[in-house]
Amino acid sequence: MSARPEPETVAPPGPRVVSARTVIVVPALNEEGSIGAVVTAARRALPGGMALVVDDGSQDATAAEGRRAGAQVLQLPFNCGIGVAVQTGLRAAVDAGADVVVRLDGDGQHDAAEIAKLVAAVEAGADIAVGSRFLVPAAGYRSSPLRRVGIRWFAFVLRLVGAGTVTDPTSGFFAANRRTAQLLARHYASDYPEVDTIVRLARWGYRRVEVPVEMHERQAGSSSIRGTAIIVYMVRITAAILVTWLESVGPAADVR
Repeated sequence: MSARPEPETVAPPGPRVVSARTVIVVPALNEEGSIGAVVTAARRALPGGMALVVDDGSQDATAAEGRRAGAQVLQLPFNCGIGVAVQTGLRAAVDAGADVVVRLDGDGQHDAAEIAKLVAAVEAGADIAVGSRFLVPAAGYRSSPLRRVGIRWFAFVLRLVGAGTVTDPTSGFFAANRRTAQLLARHYASDYPEVDTIVRLARWGYRRVEVPVEMHERQAGSSSIRGTAIIVYMVRITAAILVTWLESVGPAADVR
């Protein structure tokens, strides 16, 4: 297996965040109805950590509600997409000197109380620990039947290309050590970043583990992927998995 790449730290756009050992990155778009509760729960789960909301061009009071709940807020000038929002947060966290970076959605689907479990897995030696709703007993939120079909399909394709066993390939709830956060701050896809990350980290020899977590329905707002759009989503993600696997082939030292 190729040696891991040595990522470079890249300064984030906009204002710097204060130094913190653990940074909880919360990407959000028009989540004024849930972001306050999410930030409050995240700060309660990791009292010594810092919550960083990346407002992805919201047209509502997401930024104000995030600040009111005690988070630092980076505001993108317009809607750039989830991949860019998360990457902005990763860059800011790395720049702030974080040893561990957590990614938590701003819509309330991820249970902030589970953050400590992910961080513990990283501290035990994992490069990245990803929350999986499918490793807990059949209870709680599981998404729609069509989405579950898609998730099983992605898991099959990932296993087919050698990325290993993945139970929840679209989960964006993770904790990463500094080395992995540095890498993702440079290489984080703007589209379908969850599966892209799985492929890249597997290709480059990073240790990824899954941790059982509970997930919930959105507290507010609505998903952009629903109805027949799910079929298109499945086709595009399948293509993305294959393209990323081919792009990341070869010596890791060649990765820039």
